[in-house]
Amino acid sequence: MFGDAIGGNSTSLWQLVKHGGMTMLPLAICSVVGWAVIFERILRFRSLSRSLRSFHLEAMNALLRQEWDEVKKLCERNDGLPTAELLKTALDRIQAKDERLRTSWAEAVERRRQMLNQELKKNLWLLGTIGSSAPFIGLAGTVVGILQAFGEMARKGAGGFAVVAAGISEALVATAAGIIVAVVAVVAFNALQTRWSAFVLLIRIQTEEFAEILGASFGKQTGKPGQQG
Repeated sequence: MFGDAIGGNSTSLWQLVKHGGMTMLPLAICSVVGWAVIFERILRFRSLSRSLRSFHLEAMNALLRQEWDEVKKLCERNDGLPTAELLKTALDRIQAKDERLRTSWAEAVERRRQMLNQELKKNLWLLGTIGSSAPFIGLAGTVVGILQAFGEMARKGAGGFAVVAAGISEALVATAAGIIVAVVAVVAFNALQTRWSAFVLLIRIQTEEFAEILGASFGKQTGKPGQQG
């Protein structure tokens, strides 16, 4: 299709990129960054899904047996896992000498949970930015290309659609590339955002289950678990 519009011969992908002009460079960068974020988040979420369920099962068993040292060791072995960090924070507060720390453990856990939720969202904003800006980058390249095509027509003193058709078709490559990059970024952003929301809910549920056992085990010195979303 592009080959027929640009001179009537078959056109390679590299030739299409060259026809797109200078705006193809930022679009290429956007594409590389977007795919890097997509693959990194997919791998992170896949690993997190397995780890959360495995840790929850082991931690619940240890908590029900009230093996607090074992719970702490389990948290240390799973360092970096959100629920492990939250459970360790709760235990450290509950077993602290300062009564103010003991009675405010739930609030401390809730604050830490909110921070971890944001960390799970790492780099997703890049996909949103790429999805919203890539079409405009491509459109800018098209406008520049069309201006150049009409400028060339004026310079040669020739007229008619055939004279500017090749230049315009080349310029439209940038718009097509921008749309493709944007569609991939937006679809990935929505999918990963949905996945992130599911993890936020799972972490909250598991944390509240831990809190119920801790509250029952340590009595009044523990507060009520946070109820924020």
